[in-house]
Amino acid sequence: MRAPAFVPIEDILVDTSLADIPFACPVERCHGACCTVPGADEGAPLLPEEAERIAELLPKVFPRLSVEAQRLIQQQGAVLEREGKYYTRCVQRGPCVFVIWEGVVARCALEQAYEEGLISFRKPLSCHLFPLRLRSRAGRRYLVFEPFAECAPAYAYGRQCGQTVLTMVSAALERAFGAQWCEELRRVFRSQWAQ
Repeated sequence: MRAPAFVPIEDILVDTSLADIPFACPVERCHGACCTVPGADEGAPLLPEEAERIAELLPKVFPRLSVEAQRLIQQQGAVLEREGKYYTRCVQRGPCVFVIWEGVVARCALEQAYEEGLISFRKPLSCHLFPLRLRSRAGRRYLVFEPFAECAPAYAYGRQCGQTVLTMVSAALERAFGAQWCEELRRVFRSQWAQ
C-alpha cells in the first residue's frame, strides 16, 4: 500500500489523494450514519471554543432533542471532556445527543436551528469537514480522509455526479482555513478540481 503524499497549503499538509476521492453525501441512502456510529462513547470532536458555544446555544436547541438526549444532557451535559479534548456526548453509545430524526434519517438539531436563522453556529467544524479530518503529529497539521464503511453510497454517488471529497466540503474548508487558503488549494489541485 502506497504511503500518502502530502502537499503544503500554507501550514497544513494536504493528502494529495483527496482530489481523486469521489464523494457526494446522499443522506437519504446512508441515513446520516456519521451521526449515529454504534458503540461510540465520544461523538463529534469539538474545539474548546465550540464546547463553550454549544453550552451557550443549548437552550435554543434543547426542545428539539429526543427525550433520551434531554435526559442525558440534564444528567451529564451535552459535552464530554477527556484528557483535555472535547466531544459531543452520545446516547447509549450510539447517536450524538444533537441527532433529530426525520423518518429514518439522522439530522443535526444544531444545523437545523442554524438553517432556520435561530443560531449563528452551524455545527461542529469536525462534522462540517467530515469525512476529512485535521490531524496533528510532531507539530505539523495534516488534512486527511477518514474512510467510513457506512459512506459507501457517497463514493458511488460522487462518481455519478463527478464530485470529489474536496469539492463536497469546500464550504467547510473555507470556514476552517479562510478564502485565501481555499484559493491556494484550488490552484494546487486545479486539474482535479470539479467545477
